[in-house]
Amino acid sequence: MDTILNVENAEKYYGKESNLDKALDRVAFKVNAGEFVSIMGPSGSGKTTLLNCISTIDTVDAGHVYLDGQDLASLSQQKSARFRQENLGFIFQDFNLLDTLSIEENIALPLAVRDVPAKEIKDTVRSLMRRLGIGDIAAKFPAQVSGGQKQRCACARAFVNKPRLVLADEPTGALDSVSAGQLLALLTELNEQENATILMVTHDPLSASYGSRVLFLKDGRINKELHRGRQGRSDFYHAILSEVSAFGGM
Repeated sequence: MDTILNVENAEKYYGKESNLDKALDRVAFKVNAGEFVSIMGPSGSGKTTLLNCISTIDTVDAGHVYLDGQDLASLSQQKSARFRQENLGFIFQDFNLLDTLSIEENIALPLAVRDVPAKEIKDTVRSLMRRLGIGDIAAKFPAQVSGGQKQRCACARAFVNKPRLVLADEPTGALDSVSAGQLLALLTELNEQENATILMVTHDPLSASYGSRVLFLKDGRINKELHRGRQGRSDFYHAILSEVSAFGGM
């Protein structure tokens, strides 16, 4: 299969030489096209640091992170910004929507900054909004819609550019159980029907069970890996729960 993301012995340190904190310790894994991979781990395990290094917000101190064969550490700050625009989609726990833009304008933003023609933007955004069930709130502003609708907007914004990789950081953290379930079902649909590649950080075993594979981080290392295989999601969820118990919780 086509490997999109390749993390090779990634290391990341914080602090001064006399008191270094090793946030990532020789982390290595690959993500293939069309995979939906979950990353779990207790607070301080390195999940956010790993996501930051993959998203080019930060860089590794040793090892490599490759996206489509491009070594992300070799990119300049300017090229990193353009690389993110063209190749990555983001879904955050706190939505990260711009309050002064309408729902439709928030979704259109990744296309607008790339100077996509206005008609193409309009057609693409409206088609995606209808698919995600938010076509009726296009003209509203983030403060006027529910948390679930905000996250659907954030999801649409992440996918509108057809990115090579979508990074989701605790995407259900601010949602009630119903909205969370709807979002996860939506991510699964986009993964299966559009062959979207998703890497999701979560502390929630139920959310993690929507993925096809779960990586467990502990003390900056991948401590365990679970594959769903032919298991139903319920069985996979219980397997994840058992692993979380072994970790002592998340």
